[in-house]
Amino acid sequence: MMAKKFLKYSWAVGLALFSTWSCDDPEYPVPVPNPLPSGHTANFLFVNVAPDALSLDMYINNVKTGASLNFGQAQVGYTTVPITTSGAGGFTANTNIRARASSGNIGGVLGTTDAIYRAGNNNNNNFAAVADARYTLFALDSITRPKPERKLNASNFGDTTFFNPLTGTYISVVEKAALPPAQRARLVPIGTVPLGATDPGGVRFYLVRDNYPSFPNPNTTQSAIRVIQASPRGISQGLFVRLVPVTPGTNITLGSNLPYILSFATPTGASNFSPSVGSRTATATTVNFTLYNTNTAGTPIDYRIEIATDGAFTNIIHTSDVVQFAVNKVYTIVVRGVQGGSGSRALGTTIVQHN
Repeated sequence: MMAKKFLKYSWAVGLALFSTWSCDDPEYPVPVPNPLPSGHTANFLFVNVAPDALSLDMYINNVKTGASLNFGQAQVGYTTVPITTSGAGGFTANTNIRARASSGNIGGVLGTTDAIYRAGNNNNNNFAAVADARYTLFALDSITRPKPERKLNASNFGDTTFFNPLTGTYISVVEKAALPPAQRARLVPIGTVPLGATDPGGVRFYLVRDNYPSFPNPNTTQSAIRVIQASPRGISQGLFVRLVPVTPGTNITLGSNLPYILSFATPTGASNFSPSVGSRTATATTVNFTLYNTNTAGTPIDYRIEIATDGAFTNIIHTSDVVQFAVNKVYTIVVRGVQGGSGSRALGTTIVQHN
């Protein structure tokens, strides 16, 4: 008798539970990374300073973002784009960044392949964008930059690889030692290339988070300026950059002995990427903006940008057209091209206005 009552009770409970389950859809875990829209956005501005590259387009999460750019051009203002959550509460986002030729192919060593931002030396991982942040993406390096090669020292251990701009090839520390001093000085060290490096050569990226400084209030004299040295140079060939007023006035030194921004061997205090392989991201103080007195009572002063190979500016290798900087505005001066180059490889400057 008790057994029959128990069976009836069990059947009733089971029916009730079945009825409850059948009314609600089951909840499945969201895959990680989460591809769903996060409701967040980030802001991107593209600059094309890749010598001999054709017109390039920036793509964020496979959507064309902003205007197409020829070499030496910068987009006017940021483009706000939606970002997807990475499974970390939506505070950072799994953001795919790449550049494509505006028409045809990028060419060079990439051929038909896009220039893809890689978050590490040995992977194709995406960028972790932060909600509401501002980023400037610089496309740089030649389309013919060869794929980095891992080189060995005399003991057959992996050691610093050097790029020889005279031959367009990579050499080892042993081969470097056999070169005359003048040629050794022009070599570009890229560090020890790791096994399994995914850098395919060609165009790559330097991605900077833009943190604006605080201007005085009221402000009638100051602009914010930083310099990005995107001209590849040798071991001891830093550049010096200054603003020279057109009418007699005070020169403004913007940077001294600046190395190539993706250089491996850099002066103390500069961004140091080891190894200099693949794309890079920087938020360090070395790329922050500095306030300069570029106006008189709110009227911009006319300047020319001078680039030299020495601190005394006795060997000036580039002088720009007249430029101005407005109060409360934020600028990046990009040194681009190659010393001695012509056409799209000529040394020069690009001015990016951020606000």
